[in-house]
Amino acid sequence: MVKKKTTTQKQPMNSTSIRTKPKLIGDLLDIIHNAIIVINSANKIIYANSRTAEMFNTSVTDLQNNDIFHLFMPEDTDIMVNNILHITRTEREYEGEAMLKRMDGTQFMGLISGTSFQWDENQEGIAFSIHDITDIKAIERSLRHSERITFLGHLIDDISHQIRNPITVIGGFAKRLLTKNAPSKETNAIMNEARHLEALLDTLNTFIHLPSPVTKRVTIGTLIEIAESTLRATVETNNCNWISEYDDDLAEEELLLDTELMTKALEAAIINACEAYGSDDTGRQILFQIQHSRNTALPYVIRITDRGAGISSTILPHIFGHFYTNKTKHIGMGLTCAQRIVEEQRGTLTIDSEMDKGCTISFHLVKERRRPIRTTKIQ
Repeated sequence: MVKKKTTTQKQPMNSTSIRTKPKLIGDLLDIIHNAIIVINSANKIIYANSRTAEMFNTSVTDLQNNDIFHLFMPEDTDIMVNNILHITRTEREYEGEAMLKRMDGTQFMGLISGTSFQWDENQEGIAFSIHDITDIKAIERSLRHSERITFLGHLIDDISHQIRNPITVIGGFAKRLLTKNAPSKETNAIMNEARHLEALLDTLNTFIHLPSPVTKRVTIGTLIEIAESTLRATVETNNCNWISEYDDDLAEEELLLDTELMTKALEAAIINACEAYGSDDTGRQILFQIQHSRNTALPYVIRITDRGAGISSTILPHIFGHFYTNKTKHIGMGLTCAQRIVEEQRGTLTIDSEMDKGCTISFHLVKERRRPIRTTKIQ
């Protein structure tokens, strides 16, 4: 007698899977600013966080058990969506841009990052992260003929890589969290990655939406007052000692600056200098100087100096790069923002360092050179 060979068919996960997941999952994924979607092997949405509902102008309940195809433009459902799913399942990861459709019929450009994983021996799923980059694309179009478009292009590319890593971690641990209570180690890993992603996106939005400077005539004396109040407080808050030096006869000299933005740039440099010290370092001092410069085009310089570990010659060329940092739990955009603020006010930002001797960040500033007919009202 010949026995028939039986095979086990993969069964798509149904809505009961949602009800059995620990509440911790939803709490963790809801703190992320990105839309997070999980689909099963039948391409049905079995999880969506609250940010997804906001992004697609609907409710979480209406999203669940919907086909992932419903989120894309009709002309993309036959080819593009199937290609995305195929790539993600075969290569385990995918990232790219696509035009997406809200439930009210409006559309937006999304940056999509996905990773595939197995729920158990018979089920597999895909976790997608979606970031609305419509505003970024609008900026790209408006700056198409400017130098900043090149910078934004590199920035968006870096964003995709930064988003992919946390999503991979979330996908890997989702399997375990959906089947049993997770050990605290895994829970902490998900929480840390989610917080990192949230901080990254917040920093990105701050950078993208930095206003153009509104400059006005400002005396160096005004900058000294800001330094001795706001900047000094920043140094002391970071448990460092404030030391200041100013060249004689500078107080009445005039600059053309946006003082609010310049203060932000100086604070970013000061925080970077304070973080150069270890928690156990003694002599944690920050030297703040405003001096004359030999450069006639940039006749004034503000220097912020620490005596920390310094920066190696291999790292120094990359220090102003977006998302570049050699410190854990940091985003690496502070000095990038500072450089943009200074350069948009016709100045330059430089950095000098020696290992084990410290680092100096220099703000080279222009003089107010407008003619009196533009600046002084005739009585």
